[in-house]
Amino acid sequence: MRIFITGMTGFLGNELASKLLEKGHRLGTLVRNIAASDRPIASNTESMIRGERKKGVSYYYGDVTDYVNIHDILTDFKPDVIIHLAAQTSVAYSFTHTFEVFNVNFLGAVNVAEAARRTLPNLKIFIFSGSVEEYGIQTNFPIKENAELRAASPYGVAKIAAEKHLKYLYHAYKFPVIIFRNANSYGRKHNHQFVIESIIYQMYQGKFPIKLGDPTPIRDFVFEPDLLAAYILAIESNNKKILGESINIGTGKAISIRDLEKELPRSLDIKEAYNGIVFQKELWKYHAYGLITPKPANF
Repeated sequence: MRIFITGMTGFLGNELASKLLEKGHRLGTLVRNIAASDRPIASNTESMIRGERKKGVSYYYGDVTDYVNIHDILTDFKPDVIIHLAAQTSVAYSFTHTFEVFNVNFLGAVNVAEAARRTLPNLKIFIFSGSVEEYGIQTNFPIKENAELRAASPYGVAKIAAEKHLKYLYHAYKFPVIIFRNANSYGRKHNHQFVIESIIYQMYQGKFPIKLGDPTPIRDFVFEPDLLAAYILAIESNNKKILGESINIGTGKAISIRDLEKELPRSLDIKEAYNGIVFQKELWKYHAYGLITPKPANF
């Protein structure tokens, strides 16, 4: 199949692309025109930072906030499937850059979906990467898909707005969308700004005590390969019942940030040393294996 991925230069997109190429799919993607001097500090540009170009991928310079550009790209590539991952992914960043986050995470999704609706009459599926952040403050657990969405951040609000528009397209035009509300993912090799990666990195640096921010939130964490499996299952599924649905992608298990800090050293075979905390084995070989045992979604 011909699959177009927005956000392919980011954490999940880069690994998903590799898996899909192994399966023989032809891919298209957007890359932003970032100055070389900015690449080391730019967000969501892992593969570009390392100068990688994957064989079997058609690269288009573009931006999800530019509707005309997206329209022209989809007209040229003609994908069977679109996976919309592109986003500003930091919740904390959204509090100080609200307009930018709304422009990318809400209007960017609208642009891609509307361009697809107008140019791709035979589109099989449009997968939107939502987030459990949409649920915000809840009192009943585990949280089910029919829970009221109570976002507690501009990031969550933008994701809800995008989801509402996509569901409108499904009901009005039978636009073949499926929405994944992803749990917190981990397994990044080149970014330690997210909680599990941050804890591991601080341990590797011998920092103690570990800086956690607020240690009280309870979160579901899903390992990257299991998250990838859900996307691949959806792409390859012919089950029409999943269209128009919002689906939680996670493990169904929760752990507090405070308990996470205690569990990680045991999971990663880390020992305390007089100069801090050191690894007995190679740092990123682990990706926190054994912390939880996720089960891929069933489609």
